[in-house]
Amino acid sequence: MLMSKKMEFSHNGKNLIFYYDDDYFKITTDNLALANYVKIKSKDKLLVEFGSGIMAIPLLLSTRIDIKMVGIEKDNKASRLSEMTIKNNHLEDRIKVINDDISNLDKYFTINSIDIIVCNPPYFLIDNESIVSNKDYLKMARHEANMNISDVARLSKIYLRDGGRLFLIQRADRLFEIRDALIKNNLAIKEIQFIYHDIDGNSKLVLVEVRKSGKEHGLKVLKPIILEKGSSVTDG
Repeated sequence: MLMSKKMEFSHNGKNLIFYYDDDYFKITTDNLALANYVKIKSKDKLLVEFGSGIMAIPLLLSTRIDIKMVGIEKDNKASRLSEMTIKNNHLEDRIKVINDDISNLDKYFTINSIDIIVCNPPYFLIDNESIVSNKDYLKMARHEANMNISDVARLSKIYLRDGGRLFLIQRADRLFEIRDALIKNNLAIKEIQFIYHDIDGNSKLVLVEVRKSGKEHGLKVLKPIILEKGSSVTDG
């Protein structure tokens, strides 16, 4: 029997039920920031999240967008928790979880078929052992053992339609690395927004909007997000 905990909360005026386990990330500041950052256009029909975990971002997005959403999650237990969340929020007609690795996208999607890809990729290089979690799932989620920005860029190039967009959140100190991986795959950064813990510190995270086959000029830098003092952003 799958052991889980249940959380009930309101988001954008809608009551939600969320199933989680202590071995997984719950709803974090990262999830909230990325879900709020995603923009939907009238012609967008399909959103896919790479590494959807326990489906926090699609759940949050369901309160303000009405398109088909699919989460790709390799971990079996996380996928089962996601299915519980989807069912108990009566979102089966809008959200689906696929328990598989993102390297197997060709089983489920055709080339140039996705309008939006969302990803909260691992933040740390796997060789940084000083910050590796003892929990296998959290280690995978924080570190690039199974998915890195090059993977995300390569698959986005293949499966996004022309003009389709990738939304991601990553450590600000890796922005140039992200840019280089995107350029190699004909993906252009169109907008960024830095996140600060407080007004006196340096930015730790950055939100990025990317367009397939987009022009490389015309970057828009939005007003930064300043978190309240004492609040925290989880690393993963």
